[in-house]
Amino acid sequence: MLKKFLNWFFLSVIFVGLIIGVFAVVELYCAYAYYKYRDTLKNNLQAIRLRQPLQNQKFNNYRTDSLGFILPYTSPDSTSKTVFLLGGSTTECLEVSEEKRIHVEIEKRLDNLSCINMGYSGNHSMHSLNLLANKIISLSPDVVVINHNVNDLSILLNTGTYFNQHPKRSLILTHSDQLNPYKVGYPKNWFVRTFIPHISLVLLPTTFEGQDIPKNNEFSKDALRPDLNIDSLKQLYSKSLTGLVNYAKSWNVQPVLMTQASCFKEFEVENIEKFKGYNLDSLHKEFNKVVRSVARISDVSLVDAEKLMEDKKEYFYDTVHYTDSGSTFISNHLAKEIKRLLN
Repeated sequence: MLKKFLNWFFLSVIFVGLIIGVFAVVELYCAYAYYKYRDTLKNNLQAIRLRQPLQNQKFNNYRTDSLGFILPYTSPDSTSKTVFLLGGSTTECLEVSEEKRIHVEIEKRLDNLSCINMGYSGNHSMHSLNLLANKIISLSPDVVVINHNVNDLSILLNTGTYFNQHPKRSLILTHSDQLNPYKVGYPKNWFVRTFIPHISLVLLPTTFEGQDIPKNNEFSKDALRPDLNIDSLKQLYSKSLTGLVNYAKSWNVQPVLMTQASCFKEFEVENIEKFKGYNLDSLHKEFNKVVRSVARISDVSLVDAEKLMEDKKEYFYDTVHYTDSGSTFISNHLAKEIKRLLN
């Protein structure tokens, strides 16, 4: 009996060992094949960086479709008007409930309208120009809402120019390492992630998280230069916004500019030592003055969110990002202005 048990036990061990060995060999081959193929594609290149929401995303309360448009929205047709929202994370509204996002709230208030949100975390006004020129204009929009400030302020404070070599925010891609297809995310399951990630990547891609790559610190933590010329940075921002507005107008698209509301006084700013000598609240307000000036000189609509939401802490969950109530509030004002333009 013992001998029979031992024979069975050893056979089982050998069988399990063979299975593990096969999986190990296949995993090693998949890893080798994946990296060899990927590395053959790595290359220097020169291409426009079209920073837009990633296609077919689904996580928490955030979804996008195959075009990278944030869901839900009403599909445009020949009988409806189309509005596009351009901006950074304050437009994207990642932490706002799906049914309370700005584009959804605008559609609730206006009939026969498709409102499409193309806000993307980190985007500044020149990223929006790329999106407008290379994707949105071909869809014949009627109105484009432009909501920028803090990302322009950030990139200009840190690099001094829009024409920089930042690995994630530059206007031009210079190497294939910067392309999202190389950033495949991580397997959802701990076992798959630990033991067979490359088998999963090749054979079971749905086991991978459908999210963008984790965000690291995008700028140095070193203190900013003490002699930055803020007037010069404001001029760069003004040129960028003016170019964006004029491009829209040249294609018979009606722009709506927004100042960016904030609550800097109520929240602790990260990396405060980095900005020593600079008052971010004051600089943010200076950049909003640029928005008002461009709207006035260009004779386009303005929704002054800074004034409308001043001292309303309940509308923010941090310095600039909306709560559900903040999104609902500003959406109401945007809807009124869009309705006025389209009537």
